Amino acid sequence: MKLDLSKNWNILQDVHDTCEQLGLPEREDFMTLQGPQISEWEPLPELKHLQLLFSEHPYWGRELRYFNDAPWWYKKEFELALGAEEHIELCFTNVDYYCKVWLNGVYLGSHEGYSAPFSFSLDEAVQRNGKNRLIVKVWSPWDDEVAANRQERRTFLIYRNMVKGTYEHSDTFIQRDVNPVGIYGSVSLKIQKGAGFAENPEFSYQLDDTLENASLHLKVKIKNLETASLKWSITDCFTGAVVFLKNEDLVGTQSCNDPEPTVASLDGILSHVRLWNTWDKGTPFVYRVKVALCAKDGSVMESYEETTGFRKIEMHRTPEMTKFILNGKDFYMRGTAYFPDAYVSAMNEERYRRDLLQIKNSGFNMLRVHVHVDLPVFYELCDELGLGIMHDSEYNWMHPVDEAFADRFIHIYLETVDMLKKHPSLFCWICMNEPGNLTLNPTPDMDRADCDAMKVSPGPKLFAAVCEHDPSRPVIKGSFCVNDPDSGDSHNYTGSLDGADGHYSDIYGTTEKMNTEFGFDAPPCIDNLKKMPPVYRRLQPILENLDSIGQYQYYLLKYFIEHYRMQKYKPNAGYVQFLFNDMCPQTFYGIYDYWGLPKKGLQAVLESNMPIGIFLKFKDKLDAIYAVNDYSYPLGTCQVGYSITDETGKVVAEDVKSIVIAEDSLTKLWDFDGTIHSGNVYNVALWIEQDGKLLARNEYHDVFYMPEHTPGHPVHMSHETGCRIYWA
Repeated sequence: MKLDLSKNWNILQDVHDTCEQLGLPEREDFMTLQGPQISEWEPLPELKHLQLLFSEHPYWGRELRYFNDAPWWYKKEFELALGAEEHIELCFTNVDYYCKVWLNGVYLGSHEGYSAPFSFSLDEAVQRNGKNRLIVKVWSPWDDEVAANRQERRTFLIYRNMVKGTYEHSDTFIQRDVNPVGIYGSVSLKIQKGAGFAENPEFSYQLDDTLENASLHLKVKIKNLETASLKWSITDCFTGAVVFLKNEDLVGTQSCNDPEPTVASLDGILSHVRLWNTWDKGTPFVYRVKVALCAKDGSVMESYEETTGFRKIEMHRTPEMTKFILNGKDFYMRGTAYFPDAYVSAMNEERYRRDLLQIKNSGFNMLRVHVHVDLPVFYELCDELGLGIMHDSEYNWMHPVDEAFADRFIHIYLETVDMLKKHPSLFCWICMNEPGNLTLNPTPDMDRADCDAMKVSPGPKLFAAVCEHDPSRPVIKGSFCVNDPDSGDSHNYTGSLDGADGHYSDIYGTTEKMNTEFGFDAPPCIDNLKKMPPVYRRLQPILENLDSIGQYQYYLLKYFIEHYRMQKYKPNAGYVQFLFNDMCPQTFYGIYDYWGLPKKGLQAVLESNMPIGIFLKFKDKLDAIYAVNDYSYPLGTCQVGYSITDETGKVVAEDVKSIVIAEDSLTKLWDFDGTIHSGNVYNVALWIEQDGKLLARNEYHDVFYMPEHTPGHPVHMSHETGCRIYWA
């Protein structure tokens, strides 16, 4: 039985951090005395990040800093009427970031993190018949130490001492004063009489070489077991049929008060499995696993369910190639980075579903969850919709390199791994993002794989721990450590965050094995800017340039995406555009703004990111035309064509021919001799059709027009509002 405790809380901020010393967990009589300066309790409308509840502008503003200057205390009173035989557990889903917990003045313990659930036994502290007083202290402090005291590079060199990516990322990503804090999700009591699960059952499987049959394994830890049975079933969610069923009688060797659980291991075979695939490679088939612990009379004492899927994911890594292999076949990644909101508790199923449907409809088959952990429903939706996930840890840029921090970090990240590894959509873990970012004296030829985070701490220990904890999927040790044998992906901000000295077309002639970050940040439309008066006022000097900034985002994204796709497996095995949506109203990395309206960059994605595409390779002259098919089936005989016209509409060159397009293929259609080059205006139209049906279309208006990098980007920003200002 569960008793929800998520409503009717009270809260106060401990402005001098003295409530623990004064004994608030045990008593309250001192609170209104003249001397101690303690705030009074006030009602809390709901459990959510506190900035969302108490700030008029939770995404920017100096006043936000006070949320983290001192801890917060939560109080919940509740009554029970229970017998002496029930076991009672207090369960939290999310507390950001540090917390301590007391019940009836008895200290229960502490927790660090924000995304993983945790619990405490109340058997010794609870009033089983009567009133109970639950007290929780929560805090999420600011960091102070900057590497070598280089304050001019504070954004990049602050030592982040917490394992959370939603603070101290103030390069127009998360504003300087934002640091989420508070209890969110749910708080509940789990009340169990007799035997029960000591923790959630752990289900795993191994596919055979044919990928048609799975060896099943179930591990269950049971507390207070005397005599019971386990009923284990697997249901095909596509048909509703129960495809596996096993019952096992269990006999415990412990007394009802023995703290050590009984461990039961069950095995089985499931034949003719339906494989989970991304939406463009097949069908995302999922199964429902249910485990029930039953008493002698057949009644269910406790049950557990999870949705999972059967699939095999591998990563092929050599000095020449970094590539995903899904269910034994090469997988070309068309990805976008996802960070939906600086406050995870602002999200809900409806917002997630809206975003994920837009992501799928934009042609993406993969998301990179960037330096945060989403709510559970997000991962369930990715399973359902057939969207793969690359999952970052919260390690981003500079963190302490001592062993104590490494141990803390590993413990917290492994909680995430345990919580999420059941999801078939999760393709790989990323231990660290851009580790040791922009060290004290960066050089152009610096290899991030040589930084302390990769070589000393926490990289080696973290990578080994994640590989051991989840051997079912690949692990990237350090994203943007291209030449590291345990990593292998690149980030490329040429013509963007790398500064104004380069142009996006400088990538012409270069190769990347697998890109996991590229993009350009452009503001939303002027009507949405007006919803943020301080940001709107600060951007007054550039309002007339909004269109050109948006156009630059379009041209850069189109050039990058097509550049990668025309290198399919030669050597490029995919890319991740950064970022799908603006995670705050005044941060502009997305191709959708914070309110869900598209920017001009979306058009580039719609033209260039679909599973079937036709692309023009060019810079100063036209080189070639390529067709790409990322589907797992051949297109067969298709008609492909191009038309090139000058600015008067006169046809300069054209051709149509039939060609066979194979599954998962890159095909060169035409070579050009260099006679069509820059200096004149040319428009190019490309298409693929079959039996009169248009499969793909692309176009280039004034093909050699390549706008210059937006002035003032990326070095100028307003730290007060957290927005890019472009022109100084």
